[in-house]
Order: sequence, then C-alpha cells, then structure tokens
Amino acid sequence: MVKLGTFCSYCCFYDTLNKKCGHNIIDTFKERDAEIDFDEYGNHTIDRVCQYKRDENWQTQMPMKDKLELSRQEVYLRGTIIIIANQAENLNKTIDHLNTMKNIENFKLVVLYSEIRFQEVMEIAKSKIKSKYHLVSIKNNDIDLQVYRSLKFSQNGYLFILDSNLDIDENIIDKVNHFVNKKMYRLLHIKPSNKALHQSVSMVGLYKWLKGDLQFDFSEKLNNIAEEEQSDSQVFDWEDINEAYSR
Repeated sequence: MVKLGTFCSYCCFYDTLNKKCGHNIIDTFKERDAEIDFDEYGNHTIDRVCQYKRDENWQTQMPMKDKLELSRQEVYLRGTIIIIANQAENLNKTIDHLNTMKNIENFKLVVLYSEIRFQEVMEIAKSKIKSKYHLVSIKNNDIDLQVYRSLKFSQNGYLFILDSNLDIDENIIDKVNHFVNKKMYRLLHIKPSNKALHQSVSMVGLYKWLKGDLQFDFSEKLNNIAEEEQSDSQVFDWEDINEAYSR
C-alpha cells in the first residue's frame, strides 16, 4: 500500500543543521501520533503530507518572516459558506459579521433564502459580499434536502453551514483553520452547535458523496464507516475545537 508523506530535506523552512522546522510543525505532527523517521542525512521524514513544504528556491528574495506568513496564507482554509436566511435584517448582519473574518474572500457564499424578496437579497449580496456567491430561493421546509441540493453551487474545501437567525462564533473560520493547519488534526466534520445544521463544518466532497444529512446525521454516517474500517472517525464537536484554539 502506497503511503503519502513528507521529506523535510530541501524545504526552505527546514534548518538542516539544527533539524528544526520554521513552522515548528514537526513537534505538532508528533502530538498527532505521526510516524517520524530520518533519511540518510539525518533529516526528518513524516508519514503525513505537510502543506507548508516549499522548495529551497521558493521566494528567495523574501525575508524568512515574510515567507512564513505567505505560506500560512497560502494554506489557509478555503471552501463554501451556506447561509440559511428568512429575514433580510439578519442576513445583513450575518454577512457583515462574516466580512470581519480573516480571509473571508477564500470562501464562496451560497445564500438559501425564503420569505425575502429576490430583489432585496440581490441588493444585499451585491453591496456586501466580497467573494463569489450564488443565491438560491428555497421553501422553508426540509432544510437538509435544500442544503444538499445547493451543493452543486459549492467549491472545494470546507463547507460551513450557518443559520442567519442565530449567533455565529466570531472566530469560527480561524478556529477551524487553527485546528487543521496549525494543530494538524485530520478533520472530516464538526457537529453543528444545535439540533439543526447551524455551525456544521464538513469536507465538501465527502459531504456531497455521502448525501449530507439526508436520511440520518452526517456524523453518524462517518462514525459507521469508521467503525467498519476500524479507523478514527475524524468527527469532532465545538468543545474539541475551542479547547485546541485556546492552546
């Protein structure tokens, strides 16, 4: 069986003399129980793919501090945010709130609206949304089905589902990015913060393939697969995410 991994040699962030990573990512991989080994020159090899690895010739004219920050921006989360809305005022507030978040332009916004005039939704979208977007008129029932049907408008990455009538964690995107790209957890799904879909986070491709939350919860589908394969489900809740973010 072929395994993907990372050779730290020849990475511009790897100090071959002191055997250290500029992103301090090797110790983090150890915390995630990754297999750490050494090549013939004594440099680290890791049985996980490191998104931060860059060739020695990458951005050679840039100071190391700037190179580190640029690589962090390059790997920052991308994906789709689905906003469920039935009140124009709350849709406005939700988009305003999202616009305060770091790298919001990395996400396509899909607005599922009901009980609001199309012209009103269009005016809000044109004046406020900073990235690609798509507007979808829905009926106010069977939200699981409406969300699943709207996935054809999504883009790859992580899928965030938000109810515009509910409070949104002001650091929701940064928390997930911290969990995935700084703490290096393998993440397939974060359970919603209520009984509906609010603040649910999933891998877009997998959510499509397993037909989202149709028939039964997406987290239950993943747990069933993990049990069959005797592997980790990679399903978390917001307590897990918040705890990692506080460290």
